Amino acid sequence: MKRYMFGALMTLIVAFTVAVPVIRAQTIMSASVPFAFSVNGKLLPAGDYQIRDYDRATLITNRDGNFKVLGIYAYAGPSKLDENKLVFRKVGDHYFLYQIWTSARGQGLAVPEPKMEKEMEASNHQALGGTETVIVALR
Repeated sequence: MKRYMFGALMTLIVAFTVAVPVIRAQTIMSASVPFAFSVNGKLLPAGDYQIRDYDRATLITNRDGNFKVLGIYAYAGPSKLDENKLVFRKVGDHYFLYQIWTSARGQGLAVPEPKMEKEMEASNHQALGGTETVIVALR
C-alpha cells in the first residue's frame, strides 16, 4: 500500500511540475543535429529537433514527436546576446549533449554527465587523447 501511495504521489508531483511550465512556454528553438546523441541516458537519432524552454524544465523533441526528453538542468553561466547553441561532447564515436545555451533564457544549462560518458572518457582518454567539443546552432 505504501508503495502504491508513493507512486501516486510521485506521479502528481511530476504532473504539477510539468503542467505549470507547459502553460507558460517561453521559447521554442530548433536544431538540425547531424549525428545520434545521448541525453539523460536516452539515445536520440540524428535529425531535426525542437528545444522548448519552460520556467524550470527543457523539453527536447524530434520533428515527428517520437523521441522526447524532459529535463531540469543546472545553471551553466550567463549567456551572451544571440548565443543559441547546443554543445555536445564527443567521446570515441558517441555524442553526449553537454550544454544548452539560449539568449532568451539568459543563461546556459548544463546537462549532467552520465556514468557511461565518464567511463568512456576514462578509457578513451588514454587511447585517443580525450574528448572533442562539437557545437550545433539553435535557431
